[in-house]
Amino acid sequence: MKPFDEYERFFAFGCSVTNYIWPTWADIIATEIPNYFNYARAGSGNLLIANSIVECNLRWKFTENDLVMTMWSSPQREDRYKNGHWASTGNIYNQNMFDESFVDEWADDRFYLIRDLALIESSRSYLENLPCDFEMLSMVDFRDNTHSDIIDLYSDTINSVKQSIKEVSYGGTWPETFFKSAKGGDIDNHPRPLGHLKYLESFCNTTRAMTRYAQKHERNLLECTYLEDIIKHWVPEGYNVERL
Repeated sequence: MKPFDEYERFFAFGCSVTNYIWPTWADIIATEIPNYFNYARAGSGNLLIANSIVECNLRWKFTENDLVMTMWSSPQREDRYKNGHWASTGNIYNQNMFDESFVDEWADDRFYLIRDLALIESSRSYLENLPCDFEMLSMVDFRDNTHSDIIDLYSDTINSVKQSIKEVSYGGTWPETFFKSAKGGDIDNHPRPLGHLKYLESFCNTTRAMTRYAQKHERNLLECTYLEDIIKHWVPEGYNVERL
């Protein structure tokens, strides 16, 4: 991977850890690569993420001047496409689209791991045959799983993915950010800007501009009383992307 400012375009893929209501690792990188396309979507599973990589390349034709970075999500997710849009519900065990009978009958952690590691391996092979530079990151560590035979089979795939932001930035426990709400209060467990910066620092050279950007938005975030206050401090860019 070259210094960020040597790229002409930056494409990011993932779930809400890549596209959220406050800046993520992708937005921090975008301070150095303003021609920025964020295809991440909150709640996305790895099926939608892998599909987005292919669709994006067909639309934009990745070149040697492009940086493509993917943060793979947690496996226990169900992506669906119906009536012209994707439905991404997040963790299958904590959502309101699939009823309990579906979860009881069809949710299977072993299946999710087999499916997602195959998707990641297919995406890696796909990107290796394109001229762009790419990096694969992770929200959670795939080795944190009891299915050792799957982990062993896909060991090269897993090794091609950076250690997770959950482990690197937070030692395995998601942060807690408290906001007031009509119910009294809510805790948000998404990584904050400085957690995203720490993660980037673990595998790439960050710049002063990136550090200042993360520090500024960390301060702004912690000054917010209500979650809705965040929109006063940050207007996201790079998110109005065309997709099927």
